[in-house]
Amino acid sequence: MSKGRGINVDVTEPEKVWRPGSRDDGDVSPTGGEFPRDGEETVGFWRVATKTADDNHAERIAEGIPNPFRFHPIKMLTITAKSTSRLSSYTHILLPAIPAGIVMWYTSRDKSPMLVFIFNFIAMIPSGNLLAFGSGELQHRLPKIWGASLEIFTGAIVEIIICLILLVDKQFDVVRAALLGSMFANLLLISGACFLAGGIAWKEQKIAPYVIEVSSAALLVSAVGTVAPSLFFQTIHYRKDVNEHRAEMRVLRVSRVVSIGLFFSYLCFLFFQLHTHSSSFHRVLERAESVYIGRKQYRKKLSVLEAIFISTIGLVCVSFCAYFLVREIPGIVEEKEVSELFMGLILVPLIEKTSEHLTALNQAWDNQIDLAIYHCLGSTIQTALLVTPLIVMVGWAMNLDMDLNFQLFVALSLLFAILVVGNFMRDGKTHWLKGIFLLMIYYVLAVAAFNDPNEKKEAWGKSVREGVEAAHAAHASAANEERRRLFKFL
Repeated sequence: MSKGRGINVDVTEPEKVWRPGSRDDGDVSPTGGEFPRDGEETVGFWRVATKTADDNHAERIAEGIPNPFRFHPIKMLTITAKSTSRLSSYTHILLPAIPAGIVMWYTSRDKSPMLVFIFNFIAMIPSGNLLAFGSGELQHRLPKIWGASLEIFTGAIVEIIICLILLVDKQFDVVRAALLGSMFANLLLISGACFLAGGIAWKEQKIAPYVIEVSSAALLVSAVGTVAPSLFFQTIHYRKDVNEHRAEMRVLRVSRVVSIGLFFSYLCFLFFQLHTHSSSFHRVLERAESVYIGRKQYRKKLSVLEAIFISTIGLVCVSFCAYFLVREIPGIVEEKEVSELFMGLILVPLIEKTSEHLTALNQAWDNQIDLAIYHCLGSTIQTALLVTPLIVMVGWAMNLDMDLNFQLFVALSLLFAILVVGNFMRDGKTHWLKGIFLLMIYYVLAVAAFNDPNEKKEAWGKSVREGVEAAHAAHASAANEERRRLFKFL
């Protein structure tokens, strides 16, 4: 990517080799001017950009936006096949898994449940990508801030669908693990992969202070609100005056009330980002656009009608594949000896937001680290403040005992993960070594989750222990009664 006024908008590939010294390509605008630094006055969107250059840039973007009511099947398929990045377009190879998973559900779910699970697991990737791409095309008709928020919200749709199906199926432990697993995947796996990919392509990248400050504060608040009911249960569970049933009812009540507060916090977060401090967020988006320009901005785009059609197809496919996938989880856990915690914490979150993960990786590779981090941390905040309380409140409305009583191990791990990520971003720079460290932490959590014993498998041992304890208690009681009778006789 060249620097200065001679920037070539047709160059879309980032550097694939490391160069010594610092890079400051992030301050170059697509129109040839320099992006405004802190404390400097601006003319238009960029400091030294001319009106003609800015207008030319806007016109080139507008050339790819068709009439909103156009519906051209061939053009729609061609644009969808190209997608917004190479990573996203590669997922179209997995499209045959969608009909294969649906057919196997109706023909082989009794004979080959593992194959049904695998095919629908794979089919979730292209299905979610279709939904994300279709909704992403709608944002070209919206302001930048609303468009970016819509793109983040689309990733939550798949997560909400999977969690609701698990909730109706009363797989509460898997729901809880999936919620925290989504946060871990965004915080550690995808953030680490973005740091690594961006560090390989650009050696070192700078993060906007706005992204660090707002995201860190919201992450800490959301983490405390999410895991507080778990810590509350651990506190009262071992009190002698509180039995297990009473403790569970108390934590259920706390979870429901806390969920209302978390949801209100999410509304305040949106109001802050989209209204009161929207100018700061807008500058972050403009800076990201100024860093990288090319076919992603000037490419042909879907019309509103075509985008809605693609989004509907993606939503239908996601719903069917998610339902078939979730219904096979209990059988896989019991018959194949897969840890229930590993299933919910690692496997399910991997395919919930695949398209969003690919988008973040592509942005980090293109030196748009602000957008990549916003995708990762914004999705985590959305899961904690929107998806999690929404699932609890839906369970409340359906009279289901869905609470926020997470395992103590994963609850504390979430707090530690947020502290680690916040510390890594504190200096405003990212590089490949930080990415390796984040991936290592995620690897440790995955190993621990894989070796977590299922409660059902330990039921026999638990019953034996309870029987032995009951026998010892009966023997001690009989011995005491015998001594009492002996003393009475004497």
